[in-house]
Amino acid sequence: MVRLVWSAVRERLGETALLGVLAALVVAVGVAGPLYADAAARNVLAASSAAATPGEQSLTVTVEMTARNGIAAALAELRGSIAVVPAGPGVREIRGGYRRGAVTPREAGAPIEILLAARDDVCAHLSLAGTCPAQPGEVALAATTARRLGLAAGDTFAFQVQPTAPPATLRVTGVYDVDGAGGALTDPYWAGRRELTPVPLRVENPVFTVPDTLQTLGADTFQATLDHVADLTAMSPDDVDALARTLRSAQEPGRGIAVTGGLSRLLPQIIADRDKVAVPVVVGAVLLLGVAWWVLLLGAGHAAAERRTQAVLGTLRGAPARHRAALTAGPGVLTVLVALPVGLVLGRWLAQLLAWATMSAPGPVPLSATALAVAGGLTLAVLVSVVFAQVRVHRGGVLDALRQVPARRGAAGGAAVVVVVVLAVAATWQLRNGDAEVLGLAETVLPAAAPVLVLVAAGLVAARAVRPLAGLLGRAALRVGRVGTALGALSAARRPGMDRLVALIVIVVALLGHAACGWQALQAAEQEQARLALGAAEVVRVRAPSRAALLHLVRQADPAGDWAMAVARQESSTGTTVAVDADRLARVAYWPSGTGVAADRVARQLHPPANPSVRITGATLLLDLTMPDPMHVDLPLTAVLDGPGGEPVTATAAVVPGSGRHTLRLDVPVCAGGGGCRLAWLSFRLDPGGLVLHGIAQAAPDAVVADAAAMTDPARWRTTIGAAGVTLSPLPGGLSVDYEPVDPRYPDPEVRVQVADVPLPVPAVLAGEERLAHDRTVVRGELLSPLRRPVDVVAAAPALPGVGTQGLLVDLEYADRANDSTDNIADLQVWLAPDAPADAVDRLRATGLVFVSAETAAQRTEQRLAVGQGPGSRFRFGAALLAVLLVMVAVVLVGAVDGPRRGAELAALRTQGVPQRSVRRATRSGYLLIVAAAAAGGGLLGGAAADDSPASSVLPISVLFAAGLLLTATAYVVGTRLSRVTRLDLEDGR
Repeated sequence: MVRLVWSAVRERLGETALLGVLAALVVAVGVAGPLYADAAARNVLAASSAAATPGEQSLTVTVEMTARNGIAAALAELRGSIAVVPAGPGVREIRGGYRRGAVTPREAGAPIEILLAARDDVCAHLSLAGTCPAQPGEVALAATTARRLGLAAGDTFAFQVQPTAPPATLRVTGVYDVDGAGGALTDPYWAGRRELTPVPLRVENPVFTVPDTLQTLGADTFQATLDHVADLTAMSPDDVDALARTLRSAQEPGRGIAVTGGLSRLLPQIIADRDKVAVPVVVGAVLLLGVAWWVLLLGAGHAAAERRTQAVLGTLRGAPARHRAALTAGPGVLTVLVALPVGLVLGRWLAQLLAWATMSAPGPVPLSATALAVAGGLTLAVLVSVVFAQVRVHRGGVLDALRQVPARRGAAGGAAVVVVVVLAVAATWQLRNGDAEVLGLAETVLPAAAPVLVLVAAGLVAARAVRPLAGLLGRAALRVGRVGTALGALSAARRPGMDRLVALIVIVVALLGHAACGWQALQAAEQEQARLALGAAEVVRVRAPSRAALLHLVRQADPAGDWAMAVARQESSTGTTVAVDADRLARVAYWPSGTGVAADRVARQLHPPANPSVRITGATLLLDLTMPDPMHVDLPLTAVLDGPGGEPVTATAAVVPGSGRHTLRLDVPVCAGGGGCRLAWLSFRLDPGGLVLHGIAQAAPDAVVADAAAMTDPARWRTTIGAAGVTLSPLPGGLSVDYEPVDPRYPDPEVRVQVADVPLPVPAVLAGEERLAHDRTVVRGELLSPLRRPVDVVAAAPALPGVGTQGLLVDLEYADRANDSTDNIADLQVWLAPDAPADAVDRLRATGLVFVSAETAAQRTEQRLAVGQGPGSRFRFGAALLAVLLVMVAVVLVGAVDGPRRGAELAALRTQGVPQRSVRRATRSGYLLIVAAAAAGGGLLGGAAADDSPASSVLPISVLFAAGLLLTATAYVVGTRLSRVTRLDLEDGR
């Protein structure tokens, strides 16, 4: 038996090898789909990890806790109070705490408020000179803080957490470099905690110590921190799923516990992006698998037809049934079993090739259990298909087999066409009516499945018209005397397999055109979204001493305002707030079309005229004031200003009781000369009790800054937004400051007199419905601070640069002044115009800005294509290209199957006197015209079925033209070979 099968294989080695190659291709295509999906999932994870900020990769818990029982016990209690603790591979837990306090410099000056913090393994993330704090009372200072306090390693200083507590003595063991710590801004270790992250250009960076030091400060409480940082590069997709389930099951935090961080939002987004890849991958894999299977059945039928006569002769000669079965099915079964390992290897190579071609960081593609299961199932299905093809070919009588009459086609093909058409109509109807649940398909599957079903149904219906149309064309050609054309058309009309070939070509080329249009439209859509999300052609993240300093330094780098714009961006749960230098908005920002309002108009609305600022251009600030009689202690008064470069400037002096009306002097030497300093506010650490400000002046040079008329103008002064109990009362001689706490037990530690040089509510443009602007709606938004402030909606647009579809656009200068704080939680950026100079970043660095990172719209587009629908759409496009190659094989196979029969017919026609020229035209034009027409029809059908018309049709037209050219060239070669018949020279035959 084995020898019989082996002899059958050797006899038709070419057909057997072809069948083995086709079977291996089917297995390879089936294996490549799940392998590519796994690689795409890992690529989405890697791309998301590369683009995620430290805050997005972490979950932070902060709560005020008592230190009486020890810091370790407090942190253990905090961990136990959380219902669900994130854990698993790649998740790191970091414990710590901090307490604010004051340090008095060795030289004369006001106390400096700094933050004393402890954090696990902190020294490994600092550029430290000296030794790491190891004992209670040991600390590491930032270099800037050490210089300001006049301290070095080995020195000691006093740290006081509150006026009533005794100061604690701390010893400096190390000094860490801040200027070189820009990498800390992107280090996930800091979990996005801005208060703890060492930042260049910050006035005061944290002082780090060991946890036990916090217990020696004399304070009853401290801020305990528990951070969970996820290293996505060390996690698998299954780990991401498990961690996301853990976070979803977490309960609401207890009272007083602040849970922040973007990890609970990042993981579901990664899972959603990964799911988006699956649908187009399945569509592309099914397309490629269907084409490969069709070609396999064609090859199996060809091989079975070659052995049909042998099997019938064996039956007539009385050969046993098992021998006939072995002769019929044995070579095919043996070939398929041998093709299984080959298909596995080819499938892995194919998945790796597609991953390299479509992903930014694909990595190796290992075999998976799913791929092995798919390979086993496909092998079994291929065996069944081969046996079915053998049985189908051998149907019919003995005489038909000896005459090699093709087996008749059953009704299954027509029924399949009807089923596909019904499915296509139902899916399209349901999709257009907004119902995504049809036939059990989810809302992500139906939009991808519906156009494919429509194209397949259209291709099958079009193929049914091939034979009648070819018959009409042949008869018409005969009537006009075009014998060659008539022979080719009539031959196509008589061949039962020609409509299948046409259906295959139409479907594959249509799906190729649809995939090319979809890929190009997706690129354009993602590019638009990337520009909208970034806000400009390029966005540079920087660090600056303050928001005002950012404005000043960017204007210094680009005085004309042609290519750079200072921006502060704040993300929150309610949307995005983007503060821009409004004067430069129209020239620098990407303004989306269809907003309904022009950028220059928006810029004017965001920055209307306001009261003039109070500017100090002298070396000394003079305050003419009257101290209230009931005051019995010195009243600390602090002036906060924006320096000449926008940097924060503070000056503190004490108002002595009983001095009556006098002039208080505050030294501000940095303000002398140039543009001077802008006075932001005057603050009192104690209740001013009716203190009266009569005027503001300066010395060196001497000048009056605000006279009595200005002090008594109620429009020039205000209290802190949201402050309760502070009253500013214009008197005939000046401005009276009174404070009445809402709850006397908890008085406000700071009372302020703000300069009212900003319009309130702050003008804002809202991403939303236009009617909100017409109503002049006042809403509350987060203006670069955690507190929500009222804003005046002066305009509204569906989408705004950098904001997207949910958030606010405000003026940076006004938002900074209305913030009432020098602390900054916003992301400081510089937006660059498309025509920015090549050395734009170097010019920004030259002003003193610290470069953090830069991202262009093109880079954001690639990142979005890597984590969204991009990998799946690329796979579908690549699968369609490979399907075209398989169709070329199908054309060759059809020619090989048709060759002997067609050659005999042509030989007979030449013998009967048909000219050689007509025979050539018949053979060449028959295949060439059919294939070319099918390719053209498929291309038009695919373009018409595209969901979104791409902005540029270069890619679809180029791909379809190349595919049509390859298929037409293949048909031409096949037709040319058919014009030469074995054992008959048609050139000489008559």
